[in-house]
Amino acid sequence: MAYKKSVYLKAKAALDARRAASEQMARLRHEEVLRVCPALEDVEREMTACGAEVIRRIAGGEDCKQNFDTLKAHSLAMQQERARLLKEHGFAADYLDNVYTCPVCQDTGTHGSYYCDCYLALVRETAKKEIKAAQLGQCTFETFDLRYYSDTVDPQLGKSHRQIMAAVLQHFKNYAEQFTPRSRGAILLGKTGLGKTHLSLAVVNRLVERGFNVYYDSAAGLLNRLEKQRFSKNDTDDELEEDIFSSDLLVIDDLGTEFTTSFTTAAIYDVLNTRLNRGLPTFFNSNMTLNEIEERYSQRFTSRVVGNCDIVGFYGKDIRQQKIREKF
Repeated sequence: MAYKKSVYLKAKAALDARRAASEQMARLRHEEVLRVCPALEDVEREMTACGAEVIRRIAGGEDCKQNFDTLKAHSLAMQQERARLLKEHGFAADYLDNVYTCPVCQDTGTHGSYYCDCYLALVRETAKKEIKAAQLGQCTFETFDLRYYSDTVDPQLGKSHRQIMAAVLQHFKNYAEQFTPRSRGAILLGKTGLGKTHLSLAVVNRLVERGFNVYYDSAAGLLNRLEKQRFSKNDTDDELEEDIFSSDLLVIDDLGTEFTTSFTTAAIYDVLNTRLNRGLPTFFNSNMTLNEIEERYSQRFTSRVVGNCDIVGFYGKDIRQQKIREKF
C-alpha cells in the first residue's frame, strides 16, 4: 500500500519550497529586527555560546548538575532578554521564531525519527491532485444526498429507490473502509445522473486518504492514453504500468461513451484481464445494461466482469436535472 513515485516526488518538492520560503522569511525578519535593535545580536551570540558550552561539557564527560543548572539559568535569562528587546522595539516575542508553516518539524517533514503529520497531509493532498476529476473534492459519502431518490415503493423492485440507494451507499462505505488490493471490483450500472460517478469518486477519496494508489479516468481518456503510448513515447512504460496496470484500484468512468474500434475493444479487455491476473480490482461505471455491454465488448469481457465484480444497480431520476429545476 503506497502512492505512486511521482506523488512522493511532488510532495517533497513542495515541502522543499515551503522550507526555503520559511528560511527566507526568517532571514528577512532577522535583518529587519537588527536594523532597529543592534543589541539583539550580542544577546543571540551569548545564547549560541551558552549552547555550545553545554555540548562541549557533555562531550567531555562532565556530569555536574550544578554547572549545568547554572548554564540553563543563563540561557533562560538570555531568552527572556531577547523577548524583552523584541517587545521594546514593537515586535512580538516570537516574531523571529513563528515563521514556519509547521512549528513541530519546522518544515523539514520529519519529527524525530518519524514523518511529521504535516508531510503526510501534504502527500495525501498531492495524491488527490493527481486524480483526474475536477469534482473529486465535492464527491464524498457525506455529500451523497438520498433526498433526490423517491421514497415511493417501486412495484417492480419491491422497495423504494431511496431504500435501494441507501443500501448502495452503505455498501460502498463499507467497501472503502475494508478495502485491500485483493478486494473484488465493481460495475456500477444505471441511467445518467444517478450518482455512479459520485459514489465511485467517494471511494477514491477515502482510499487516497487511507494511503492507497488509485487511478481514475474516463474510458475515453484511458484509451486515448493507451493509444498514444502505442504510437509515441509521451508516456513511459513505467508510468502506464504504475497508473493503469498496477494501481491498487483502477476506476474507469463512462464505459461505452468512447469511440469504438477494434483497438479500444481489445485494450479494455486487456486492462481488465491483466489486472485480474494480478489480483487487482477494477471499477467500471456505465449507462449501458449488461446485455448492451456484452454486445459491444464481447461475451468474454462481460463474463470476466460478472465473475469478478460486484454488479451494483443505480435507480431513480436524473439528479442533475432535479438540481437544475430547483434553481427555477
